Amino acid sequence: MKNGLRHILIVDDEPVVLFGLKKCLSTKGVRIETAETYQTAIELIRKRKFAVIIADLRLTGVQGEEGLDLLSFIKKEHPQIGFILITGYGSVKVKEKALSGGADYYLEKPVSAFALQEALIELGID
Repeated sequence: MKNGLRHILIVDDEPVVLFGLKKCLSTKGVRIETAETYQTAIELIRKRKFAVIIADLRLTGVQGEEGLDLLSFIKKEHPQIGFILITGYGSVKVKEKALSGGADYYLEKPVSAFALQEALIELGID
C-alpha cells in the first residue's frame, strides 16, 4: 500500500454486487464506499477524495449508461481518479466508448476477483 489509506468507490444498482465487491476488495489500508445511484456517487465524490471508482454501466434500467456519464464527470472534474467500468451488457461499442472516454479498465460481469485486483494493482492500489 502506497501513500497511506486509499478510498475506493463502488457504484452499482445491485446491493448483492456491492456487497460482494466490497467483501472481495476489503484489505488493510483500503476504505471502500458504495453507491447505488449516479446521484449518490456524485455526492460522495464531492465529499471525499477517491483513488479509484468502480462503476457499473447501467444503474437505472436496460437502456441506461450512467456509468459512462459518471466516467465523463470524473474525467472532467477529477482526471487523476482511476476508473474501472464493469457491465453485464458488454459489447465492442460499449468497450470503445469506455476506453475512449478515459476508463482505465473495462471488465464484463461476472467480474473475476483476480482481474479486478490486478486492475487495482496497476492503478496503484496494492
